[in-house]
Amino acid sequence: MLRGGRFDIYAEDEEGNRYDVEMQVVNHQNLPQRTRFYQSSLANDAFERGQNYSQADNAYVIFFCCFDPFGLREQRYEIKRRVSKYPDYPYRDGETTLFFDITNLRQIVGPKLQNFLDLIAGRKVDEADDFIVQLRQRIAHVKQDRKWRKEYMQRTLYEMDIENDRRRAILEGRKEGRDEGVDEERLALVRDLIDSGQTKEQVENFLVNIRKFSPQQAQKYYQLAIKK
Repeated sequence: MLRGGRFDIYAEDEEGNRYDVEMQVVNHQNLPQRTRFYQSSLANDAFERGQNYSQADNAYVIFFCCFDPFGLREQRYEIKRRVSKYPDYPYRDGETTLFFDITNLRQIVGPKLQNFLDLIAGRKVDEADDFIVQLRQRIAHVKQDRKWRKEYMQRTLYEMDIENDRRRAILEGRKEGRDEGVDEERLALVRDLIDSGQTKEQVENFLVNIRKFSPQQAQKYYQLAIKK
């Protein structure tokens, strides 16, 4: 289904449009390049041998980010190609990329999508929402699926090994005298949360429930972010 990479979620609708949905916890400063890779992978699937280019289905790459991906304080970013001198010209190549900052509290999206963003961010949600009810039921079902749980754990351990190697390299490369007990990426995340208007309680709740910090770590990084 996917050539040359792994999607978090890959889906097709009844009209053949393709969707790649990604969760991005840490800002590695490479989202535009990653978007290009995912869109090219979706394009490879869209163009079957002998198919006319004009018949290609639409492709959507959607990122749910635990930070503001572009620092413009928007909750939702939509990226499409356009002709530079004629921005209103309808350049329709079928590719759309969407970024959502789940920490943003502006609530400019629709109520159902906002409810979903609140669920991801660990905030209070409308439990009567049909989609939330179905999603919670599906999550409960998946947690009981032994085969899925085994595959998930194997993938998670592999990704943890990669992340640990990356963090080890960062620590080893730090300059002498730098505080090795402080992760600058974590501090940057906490600063973004504070700058977006989140309260101390909201920030710490997000760190504990989404980033899996201990309560003590959440308090530590919040205080460090305030001081700096």
